[in-house]
Amino acid sequence: MARQAHLAAGFRRVLVAELRQIGSRPGPMFMLAPFPLLLFALLAAVFQLGLPRDLPIAVVDQDRSTLSRQMVRIVDATPEGAVTHEANSLGEARHLLLSGEVYAVVLIPYRTERDVLAGRRPEVVLFYNNQLMTPGSIVARSVGAALGTVVAGISIEARVARGTDVESANQAVAPVPVQQSALFNPSLEYVQFLLAAVMPTVLQIFICASAALSFSRDRQGVASLGRSLRLGGTLLRTTAGKLAPYTLAYLIVLWGADALLFGLMGGRFGGNLAFHVAYGLVFVLASQMLGAVAGLLSRDNVSALSAVGVLAGPAFGFAGISFPRMSMNEFSRVWAELLPVTHYLELRTDNILRSAPASISLPAFLWLASLVGVYGGMTLLLLWRHGRPRPALITESGR
Repeated sequence: MARQAHLAAGFRRVLVAELRQIGSRPGPMFMLAPFPLLLFALLAAVFQLGLPRDLPIAVVDQDRSTLSRQMVRIVDATPEGAVTHEANSLGEARHLLLSGEVYAVVLIPYRTERDVLAGRRPEVVLFYNNQLMTPGSIVARSVGAALGTVVAGISIEARVARGTDVESANQAVAPVPVQQSALFNPSLEYVQFLLAAVMPTVLQIFICASAALSFSRDRQGVASLGRSLRLGGTLLRTTAGKLAPYTLAYLIVLWGADALLFGLMGGRFGGNLAFHVAYGLVFVLASQMLGAVAGLLSRDNVSALSAVGVLAGPAFGFAGISFPRMSMNEFSRVWAELLPVTHYLELRTDNILRSAPASISLPAFLWLASLVGVYGGMTLLLLWRHGRPRPALITESGR
């Protein structure tokens, strides 16, 4: 205490006081780095394969022919799917689908091989559970591509056997070939799609929560915000001193998560590193300012954390990763614009995956920086309002 008393009012004095507050409370200390890093490690373990593989599929083979068995083998050989059940009837397969034991059912009807060899078009039916959109879509895409390849190959062989030359047979099967080129995530890995978005979204909650607790905690005692202002001397130095430990800790966590993603997990980094560091810093500052506003507007710690949960909890749904923002209603778009993580993920995608020029990313970067200014200005205003001496206390002390 004697050493602190000799420090002049300013940033360092507030920083020392905040560090002592963090050291005396295991909860905030655990929130700074251990818990986010542990959570990120668990998420990385979930997504370590990058692609869902061997999703269970049931087959109802009514034809029992050489062609139908070949179809079953081709479907089972796809990386995304695995034939785990061969049902005797469509009713049995339906039960497997409803019970969640399989994600899709392939029905190969009677006379499939005979119709293919005769030049007719049999109908192989695929039923898949699209309630679970991700595995359902993956199974539908892989099974459809596999069966389409088998049928096309046999159709070409049948035409050639009837006297058609190979080139004409290929053109008859696919008169207008379509070349598809998947850009920016050609392997469709969920590491770059989901994990790279989930990590910053979760981290935003921690950043906001720690800033909210830092300021709401000071509101619990009598004139404690005023004490923080006296330690800092000015509003700006007080705010900077209180948030500096959290800023450094969460930047280390954010960059540590990137090191895990691009190092151990082999993610591709195709952008500008300096720009990535810059918008990461602005993202952390904007999230802190948002949390500080929530803490200064709340009556107690519980209310502050509840406010953070309401604001930042649904952020992933509004960020435009799983559902496009341009298809959302006006309320959702406004909410998304007010969240720092929305613009951070946009900048991250443009820079790392698309290697877009800075001119394309500039509007998102400026908007993210403006959130720092708006939420920072609100923080300073609320800090001044709650930290100024109360008239009742002045009157009491004057007696």
